[in-house]
Amino acid sequence: MSSADTPSGQAPHQVDMEDEAGLEYWREHFGVTTQQLAEAVLAVGPEAEAVREHLLNQGSSAGVG
Repeated sequence: MSSADTPSGQAPHQVDMEDEAGLEYWREHFGVTTQQLAEAVLAVGPEAEAVREHLLNQGSSAGVG
């Protein structure tokens, strides 16, 4: 994922649950709800790759990234 693909003002590989614009990006990117995203971040932390892996293991679509 390039920096152009991430929400502005956010670390390129971090999911910030306090940033509504960032949450919109990550929800669409992973194809999940806010609740699913929050549960994944709580379980594995904010690293986008860890969140993706967790969502895949939970049976979510986890987007193309």
